[in-house]
Amino acid sequence: MHTGMRIERAAAMIVCQQANMHRKQGATAVKVAEFMPHADQPELTIEQAQELWG
Repeated sequence: MHTGMRIERAAAMIVCQQANMHRKQGATAVKVAEFMPHADQPELTIEQAQELWG
């Protein structure tokens, strides 16, 4: 992992933690990958895609 990616991941972890601490009750938790625009995003499962796209 490049130094830049480690810094991006560390920052994303902090932002993710803050976002989850202050999210509305019942809201879905955000994931670290959502705050890492340069990282490969995990692929969606069929169930996740159906839930997101209804």
